[in-house]
This record gives sequence, C-alpha cells and structure tokens, in this order.
Amino acid sequence: MTKLNAARERTDAKLRYALIHLDEMRQRRLVCGSEVGNWERAHQESFLFHLLGVRDALLQEINLFHGCGLVPEAVRKGELLKRLAEMDVQSRSLRALSRLEGMESSWMSIARRMRDVFTHQKAIPRKILVDRERGDPVFLRDPMIDQLKLRLTDANGTTPETLEDVLAKPERRAIRDASETDCHELFAQWHGKATKLVANLRDKMPGAENA
Repeated sequence: MTKLNAARERTDAKLRYALIHLDEMRQRRLVCGSEVGNWERAHQESFLFHLLGVRDALLQEINLFHGCGLVPEAVRKGELLKRLAEMDVQSRSLRALSRLEGMESSWMSIARRMRDVFTHQKAIPRKILVDRERGDPVFLRDPMIDQLKLRLTDANGTTPETLEDVLAKPERRAIRDASETDCHELFAQWHGKATKLVANLRDKMPGAENA
C-alpha cells in the first residue's frame, strides 16, 4: 500500500468513527428518549472530533499527492500553502477546502465552532423540545449566535437590525437552520457533506493506487 493510499484509508476511518458515534446516539434515543447527560455530551463531542478529523486527514492526502515532503506532524494548511508556493504548484483540492473553511456559514465552520467551544470553553448551549414523546428533538446552538448577539448589543441601538433579522440573511441562514435542527439530523447532514467533500477533493487528486 502506498503512503497516499494509507492516508486515504485514515480519512475513510474518520468518517466511519464519526458514524459509529452517531448511530450509537440514535439507538440510545430509541431506548431512553432524548437526553442531555454525560453520555450524550461525550458522544456529541466525539462525533465532532472525528468529523473534523476528516479535514486534517485530507491535508495529509494533499501533502502526499503533491509531494510537498512535510512530515505528518508538520502538515497544516499554512505550511502546505507555503510549500506549494515554493514549488510553484496550484492545488485545486486545497483551494476548494480553503474556500469551504472561509465561509462563516459553511457546515465545516459551524461544526468547528461547536467543537472548539466543547473542547476549550464550555458545553454547547442546547435545549430539548419536549412533547412528552420518546425521541424529542435536541438542538445545539451555534456559538456564532452568541457572538452576533454581542455585536448587536455593542451597537447600542445604532442599527435597526434584530438578531432575527441578521440570521435571516442568506449568508447566515445556515447558522439559524443548524441551531434549529435536531442534532442527530444535523450530524447526519454533516456526515453526508463530509463524505461528498472527500470524494470531491479526491477527484482533484486522482490516481492514489499508482502514487
């Protein structure tokens, strides 16, 4: 197996691991109903850890595909950009990944904000829409909403916009939608998008078997 094939297997493994955690959350809800305890929190954090690990694994693939020569622990987007510039190489895959990361309302940006808050600050704000039925939806709030609230507060009434106005704008609607979608459904959507992202970037890096 070539190094690139091995890197691709690692990327695929991150997708599998994320799906394992999502499936476990779904099965537990069927038995126990919606929960907000430690078990659920642990699985939410683990899902996001592995899902965003797909991004880091793709950087390893890009490093190997373009022959950048970075050792695995040194593979970061900034280092890749620097090395590719030195090599005078344009990477379609890295450009596509950077574009996705640069969008404030992309699924990857929202997932990263949730992961970062989970990891470094506090638990993500959440609520259960209780309807006395097993499996009531659980919503996780994008931390960006709190940041937007602060911006509006800092404006001290100089803008007529409300938080609802801001979140209704096309460029931020995904932030609102993510915070109003049951977390299991949201995670399933993100897993599907991550899977498509992997396929899309690999289309821009063909020929792993012969690399």
